[in-house]
Amino acid sequence: MSSSNQPVPSTGQSTPSAFPVLSNDPDSLPEIPGGWHKADIVVGDRSLQLHRPTEPDLFLDDEKVHSENAKNDYMPYWAFLWPSSVPMAGAVLNAPWPVGSTVLELGAGIGLVGLAAALRGDEVTFSDYDRTALHLCRVNARLNNLKDPELLFLDWRDVPERKFAVLIGCEVTYDAQLHDSLLSAIDALMEPEGVCWLGDPGRYQAQFFYEKAKAKGFQLRLLNAEGQQQQSLSSGAFQILEMRKPSANTPISENNS
Repeated sequence: MSSSNQPVPSTGQSTPSAFPVLSNDPDSLPEIPGGWHKADIVVGDRSLQLHRPTEPDLFLDDEKVHSENAKNDYMPYWAFLWPSSVPMAGAVLNAPWPVGSTVLELGAGIGLVGLAAALRGDEVTFSDYDRTALHLCRVNARLNNLKDPELLFLDWRDVPERKFAVLIGCEVTYDAQLHDSLLSAIDALMEPEGVCWLGDPGRYQAQFFYEKAKAKGFQLRLLNAEGQQQQSLSSGAFQILEMRKPSANTPISENNS
């Protein structure tokens, strides 16, 4: 996955924080617990460079994280490069929707999956509930000489009046308490003939999300990392849940069935 791990100097405030002061400089990294390093991530037959927190677990020692967690169950999950993001990025890089589509990444975190969409030529908007994550997505896009992206601070419980042809997300269904909010957000943000791909490592909660999405009328398919349809949910193995609105009946690709 990673061919190099290079320490990266930070700029900005002198005291590391899980909620750092963010610079207006789109190439500046703030001071965070444990600092940063730069890694080369192999995605399919391509490679992307990423700045990422060196020790994301150190964020859990931040007193403000404890305070935010007590208020709204906040956790700094954005700081981790989750294992499913690598196969998900590879699948997105070879996705069947038209190049140049408007794409929204849900819960972007470090931004690897959205960067893969940008690399293939899509118009990507990165969204997250953490502003540090959004700043990092912009830094990482510029690091890879990609277009300066749109950033969207997004609470799934209060979505803007926007529509996208494609929604993508990776490991965002882990919390059953957020399933209803996530499904409502997907329905509100996806164009009528749009598609949503959610990458999942075969977690326990995937079944509950799948059943709830089906009950709400979404058209569902399960895909493997190569974009081929599979018949049932996996346990402990990467998969993609493809979602469409009930009114959509046109397949995204004749070769993707």
